[in-house]
Amino acid sequence: MTEDGIQTAVLNKQPELLKHFAQIIADHKLAHAYLFAGESGIGKDELATWIAMRLFCLNVKDNDPCGQCQECRRISTGQHPDVVIVKPDGQSIKVDQVRFLKSEFTKSAVEGNQKIFIISDADKMTAGAANSLLKFIEEPSPNVTAFLLTTNKNLMLPTIISRTEVVELKPLVPEQFKAQLQDQQITPSLIAMAMNLTNSVVEVENWVKDDWLAQVQAAISRWFLLSFNKDMRAFVEVQANIVGLAKTKETQQLILDIVMLYCREALLLKVNPQNLRLSFPNQDKQIEKQLVNKTTSALMQATEKALAAKSLLNRNVSFQNVLESLTIRLCQTY
Repeated sequence: MTEDGIQTAVLNKQPELLKHFAQIIADHKLAHAYLFAGESGIGKDELATWIAMRLFCLNVKDNDPCGQCQECRRISTGQHPDVVIVKPDGQSIKVDQVRFLKSEFTKSAVEGNQKIFIISDADKMTAGAANSLLKFIEEPSPNVTAFLLTTNKNLMLPTIISRTEVVELKPLVPEQFKAQLQDQQITPSLIAMAMNLTNSVVEVENWVKDDWLAQVQAAISRWFLLSFNKDMRAFVEVQANIVGLAKTKETQQLILDIVMLYCREALLLKVNPQNLRLSFPNQDKQIEKQLVNKTTSALMQATEKALAAKSLLNRNVSFQNVLESLTIRLCQTY
């Protein structure tokens, strides 16, 4: 991301925190360790990078880094020797990265008297890495600040949480989230559905890889509309077109969440067709055509059955059995 892009991202995502940290730095009251907690894509990395730029910038103006000087450019591209950035290598922060961190903790700044550590996904540190970090936090060096970034504060060591200043970043408001998904060139129909499933841009980016989410939406749409019409061909759809898309526990749970959204959509269209958080604008007209023959009670029962299906999956009933059983129940209920 460019220097200007970093500042714009923080302004758009976390304007209050940007103002807060600008004042803290101006007052020389920056703490030695912070834990930034919040969902993916809400500005944790950009905020930590902006703070580093503000601390090192050669041409600060109106309490903002210029974004153009050599220091700002090196920080924004991850090339500044006194701004140490560590990100997981795969699913965790590996042993060699831990060694690197331990080594850097003991070194002085290379070019000045200020040193910054930015550790992304800090909850993915091994126990050894976390304990090394704890030692640094307990015995901080002067002019050194660490920023630990996490999507799940509960996975951090309690001792680390107690020794850092915890900053809970606000989730993106719907319009911000929608704008970010639009920037990723995600289709409007998928954005409408995704906004009712998550507030994480990174999650959605993972779902749309290899066209997976679009395939799921198309398959569940066919299945639901058949079930909604009491057409037992929906039973065949489960094995023919859905099971192959549900290869992991996580994707199975997500597909059942989408099933739940469809059942909820029909109920919402019945009781409040003007609702602005609908999930399936491309299918709503087809659903509405059948609503005249559906009672609110039946729609509520169907939603409850979809919710119960997810509970069955959590009790290790096979995904195919769960969805085939739900198909029969929905055809009977609708």
